[in-house]
Amino acid sequence: MRHRALAAAALAASALMAIGCAAEAPEPTVEPVAVTETPRSAPAVGAMAVVGDSITLGVSACGSQEACPQASWAIGSEPEVDSILQRINDELGASPRATPIARLGAGVSYGADSVDLIASTGADLVLILLGANDACKPTVDEVTPPEEFAETYATMLTGIADALPDTRIVALSVPDVMRLWELGRTDPETVAMWGASPSCRSLLAEADSEDPADIERRDAIADTVDAYDAAISAACDALEQCTSDAGAVHAVVFEEQHVSEVDSFHPSLVGQAALAEAAWPVVAEAIAP
Repeated sequence: MRHRALAAAALAASALMAIGCAAEAPEPTVEPVAVTETPRSAPAVGAMAVVGDSITLGVSACGSQEACPQASWAIGSEPEVDSILQRINDELGASPRATPIARLGAGVSYGADSVDLIASTGADLVLILLGANDACKPTVDEVTPPEEFAETYATMLTGIADALPDTRIVALSVPDVMRLWELGRTDPETVAMWGASPSCRSLLAEADSEDPADIERRDAIADTVDAYDAAISAACDALEQCTSDAGAVHAVVFEEQHVSEVDSFHPSLVGQAALAEAAWPVVAEAIAP
């Protein structure tokens, strides 16, 4: 595991708050992104909306704690990432207008509350990557219960489908947050960084502890994320215009290089690229003629 000075822990810990404390986090201003190359013959994707959180905004992917949309797995322009937007242009010849509907700390309720905003984009394609923040909370009591997550996710999808009956929806599974803990739990500096933050303590509190209560707490979070993924698939399968990734994003096995050195929490450029690679086959399937 990489080693950084413990003196940086307090500074970097503030970046972790981007996922766990949505109500207090400032919302970055992100302009719609468009690829400008001349489109070739391709499936009609004139507009794309991406519903997500700090991962979609590229937080901590560019060497600072700030949002970095150009590094986003979905809308980024960084060649190293090879985002979904860039792949649609390069591989399918479309050049859609892309609008990120994303917020630091966003959970499934943010997606459900944003249906009108999503509809206003007139998107032909809607990508959804939500759920990490529902499991990653300051306390266990604040974790979204799987039943509530399932109901809210289904409401969001139905709302999008009703508002945009011709759009194609791609529902992506929740990244494996337990893998994040596995990568950092034996590194004292990372453990100290996580311990200095009030965020994601549902999973990362006492990250190096082998106490049975801490093991049980972490296992419960893993089970909760699995339940979220099952709910995402079920809600998507109920709609003809929705395609789920069948757990492809969750199956990404992150290594050290996939995690930002800024906060040992968000994806790095390499991590963002891994998410794009996992999501692309299902997106290509969804928009195929």
